[in-house]
Amino acid sequence: MERLAECLTDAQLERLIRISPVKDYYTFRGNYYTVEKGGIFKLRGSWDEVREAVRQILKDHGGKGYALLKALVEVERAPFESIAAKASEAFGERLYPARLIAELRDKWGLAWKVGSRQYPAWAMPEEVKPAVTEVLAEFEATPPPTLRTKYAQQEFLEVIKMEEEFKNHLSTLVKERLEQTVKFGRAWSPNALINYLHELYGQVIFFDHLLSITQQYSICDTGVVAGEEGVKALNTGFNLALFGEPGTGKTFATKDMILGSEAQNVPPHGLPGLNRYCGGMTPARFIAVGEAYQSRRFNFVVTEFNDWFKYRGMVEPLKLAMERGEIRYETKTYTVGPYKFTSFFSVNYNTQVKEKGYEVTVSDPNFNAIEDRMLCRLHRLTKEKYSELSKSQRRLMMGVPQRKMIGVAPKLRDHLTLVYAIETKHPLIAEAFHDKKVLLTDEMFNLLEKASCLILEHLETKTVPFSMRLERRAIQLASAMSLTNFFNTDSDLIPVDPTAAKMAVRFFVEEAWVRANEAFPLYQVLQNLF
Repeated sequence: MERLAECLTDAQLERLIRISPVKDYYTFRGNYYTVEKGGIFKLRGSWDEVREAVRQILKDHGGKGYALLKALVEVERAPFESIAAKASEAFGERLYPARLIAELRDKWGLAWKVGSRQYPAWAMPEEVKPAVTEVLAEFEATPPPTLRTKYAQQEFLEVIKMEEEFKNHLSTLVKERLEQTVKFGRAWSPNALINYLHELYGQVIFFDHLLSITQQYSICDTGVVAGEEGVKALNTGFNLALFGEPGTGKTFATKDMILGSEAQNVPPHGLPGLNRYCGGMTPARFIAVGEAYQSRRFNFVVTEFNDWFKYRGMVEPLKLAMERGEIRYETKTYTVGPYKFTSFFSVNYNTQVKEKGYEVTVSDPNFNAIEDRMLCRLHRLTKEKYSELSKSQRRLMMGVPQRKMIGVAPKLRDHLTLVYAIETKHPLIAEAFHDKKVLLTDEMFNLLEKASCLILEHLETKTVPFSMRLERRAIQLASAMSLTNFFNTDSDLIPVDPTAAKMAVRFFVEEAWVRANEAFPLYQVLQNLF
């Protein structure tokens, strides 16, 4: 056969197929040739189509689709009962995939019914098996976690779809926009991002959007090192919370800017496919579906975080989730976990804002343990902020910011996607770029120390009303914001950007002021710092 293949020309092969007695019954989808029913011969391969078909099956059917495809790949031909048994073994529980194997035959052409009427059997066409095996290997690289509830099983299918959305965006970027994205990255920086947000929202409310976009950079969870020896200090990944009175723009900053809003003609600025919007989801449902995200890095966008604490016993599992710890949860009807949560949160919640400080509307007294594990920012509707929000809303209605967004948002999103892919060593880009770490600078430490000293000096209370975690959040904020400089340095280390350091220390002072119930002169401290 090999010698014959070497001798035959493509024209002779096509002629051979035309006189074949089975040309009206069979198709052939190889790496180099395609033959359709009727003997239509094409000088092109079909494996890309086969790969896409397999990915779609895995998106639609998850572990069940994988188990059946795996069984068909591993047998030459076998009765349905044998294939069902083999698929059940791969899936981990009993399967009867009659409808699924029929779909593989009728819709995708990945299964044939062979044999006689007396001894029927099933087989996968031999020529497609290498392409199918390749996609199954991708699936096996991130195997499905153990899922104990139907909610988690349903969610896992969504996880695969979201991951495929990110992969498709990255693949298109690499093929069509890689050079432009790197070029954009060389001109991008914390200053450039701040200027962009200033133009959109003004000098007051831009900070909320800066935090929201910076959190998207932080999700890659890049390592942050300090000193000449490069001792690991922490990682960039943080949970974000915007809180305050209703109508102060919290949802727009955490949801609409990141996911996009067709109603307001706002393009998405966040990572494609990696932000899970939790509108309408209960906390118990979240804890159940969280199993589907094991060993994965997503961001959960929760726009009504208050509602999650109307249910008893939610503080402890949510605290563990924010610590990226091991979660176990039991009800009368089912048990979830234990499983390790590895994703992040971007939330907003309403509070009663007073002349000094604020009052949380969550009744659970342990809620401060949740707040302590997030990078929090208070929304107070001052006259200045009201004026900025009013102007921003009018400009949004007139379409002024959209014109600016259309030019920058897709490039920003591509830059964010590429940095995330490099830092997480995504196989589509791993050979072209190497990951980097963020280097803490003396300037960052000196600014933070100076801020701490000024706050303690002016603090009117004897006790310090905030924890050391606040300094950690400021360092994470500065480090994540410095990732905008990814393509601005040839080194494996990205120093904390001076502008990022100032923004992070500004956050630290303002948040300490809020936590201290405004017990020190905020503007005097900021003026002494900057």
